[in-house]
Amino acid sequence: MAFRGGKRKDVKKQSYYLWFLGAKESKGLRGEEYIRPVLRHLVDKERELEPMKVTLQVSTKGIKIIQNVPRKNNKGKTEQIKHFIPHHAITCVMQESKPNDDVVCCILLIYNPLTKCPVHVHAYRCDSVETASTLRSQLQILIDRPENQKKFREIENRLAAKGLLPSRCLNSDGRSTRTDGSDRTEDSSGGM
Repeated sequence: MAFRGGKRKDVKKQSYYLWFLGAKESKGLRGEEYIRPVLRHLVDKERELEPMKVTLQVSTKGIKIIQNVPRKNNKGKTEQIKHFIPHHAITCVMQESKPNDDVVCCILLIYNPLTKCPVHVHAYRCDSVETASTLRSQLQILIDRPENQKKFREIENRLAAKGLLPSRCLNSDGRSTRTDGSDRTEDSSGGM
């Protein structure tokens, strides 16, 4: 049974039928600065090759990605492949700005044995800006859970201590205000 206390928002189970633009390794756990280069690559790739359609089911437990793929032995028949991503593995979500404001990207903690990379950016194109906004909002509720924020900070600290992530200056919500390469004299408003 879902927690119904005053502090935690529940995510109503919802399905989205959308285009999966692809996935690529991420250089960081959270932040648009890690999503944008991957998104540019995936949008460019979309121009060359039509993306596959998938169903994305979002619930309080996380994301279920359902794709229909052709069976190897039977012509014309398909089978469903389901991938489950638990809520604590969704670290960041972003809705792109115009002209791609129907695109939602998220960073996921999912290990790929081929690349040996545990952090990936997934990008999805929705049927409308409104759908993209709803999807982004639902994923943000999962990400903002205090237990998830705490876990993400712990992972970032461990990776930074090992030199695998640039150290970050974090706001109280865990989002970066800068990386080591940014100008340390900038104020929090981002102005110069």
